[in-house]
Amino acid sequence: MISYYVHSQKGLFVFIVLYAYLKGYSLQEVEDALRIRRSIIDCFERASLLSVSEDEKKRILHFVVVGGGPTGVEFAVELHDFPHEDLVKLYPDLEEYTTITLLEAGDHILSMFDKRITDFAEEKFKRDGINVKTGSTVVKVSNKSISLKERSTGEMKDLPYGMVVWSTGIGTRPVVMAPIKQIGQGNKRVMETDEWLRVEGVPNVYALGDCDTINQRKVMEDISAIFSKADKNKSGKLNVGDFAEVINDIIERYPQVAAQQGEYLAKCFNRTKECEENPEGPIRFRDFGRHHFKPFRYKHLGQFAPLGGEQSAAQLPGDWVSMGHSAQLLCL
Repeated sequence: MISYYVHSQKGLFVFIVLYAYLKGYSLQEVEDALRIRRSIIDCFERASLLSVSEDEKKRILHFVVVGGGPTGVEFAVELHDFPHEDLVKLYPDLEEYTTITLLEAGDHILSMFDKRITDFAEEKFKRDGINVKTGSTVVKVSNKSISLKERSTGEMKDLPYGMVVWSTGIGTRPVVMAPIKQIGQGNKRVMETDEWLRVEGVPNVYALGDCDTINQRKVMEDISAIFSKADKNKSGKLNVGDFAEVINDIIERYPQVAAQQGEYLAKCFNRTKECEENPEGPIRFRDFGRHHFKPFRYKHLGQFAPLGGEQSAAQLPGDWVSMGHSAQLLCL
């Protein structure tokens, strides 16, 4: 994913999906994919030399993926398919030396999924010959080996490799960190926004994707302002009718935080003039009138994980789980 920001004619700055920087091979941008592909081919080229020993071939063709989340899992299966389906035609004698190891510090890969999916994925990887090593924390990466610490025993191990790809433990890019400090948000990892995706403390600046976090105010923090708005006759008491007039605005004001933000902002920008004349948002408890737009609200549509061999795992709302070829059809 390429990092960038957009500057519109109205002076609105929109920061979009700004991923983090990592040293070495990472899984963030198109350039990373090209570099990784070239490196894989280079490993096979080096291993094909007659002067290379058996042990060195095994090291060069040992590919390590760090991180057992959806990104690491998807890359591991693609990495498995590329040599065994494509490169084997060019290097048939090297297939037996090719190994893939997926490292995960936790107890299982895809830990954010249902346990049924986790078990299915680990069993499939075992059948495919992808080594899954859980409970192992990476402490050091050198030129030819990666040092691991076993969580259960505390034992240190060195794992020789030809290429290692990192898909976990990312940090903030300078293009995001610089404005965070300039606007006085301290040493945050991401920009803080309100429920309308507006960057806190800066007018006409919006942030979405991995570079932002939504600061949702708690109802109790606004309770005094809410009471004042509802108590129109200033009696110091609220009846059911008074409270009913603001309850919908309270519900609209505190949505769930998540990630379907691009479409939301596009609709807001396209309807700016219309909503300035006819505001559709909730009441401004600490000001007059209404907000121009409804706050951003997230709708969870489920999650997918490709598992290779035209198989996937899908987990949808309502405890609905699908695994195998049928789930692959859902991904399409």
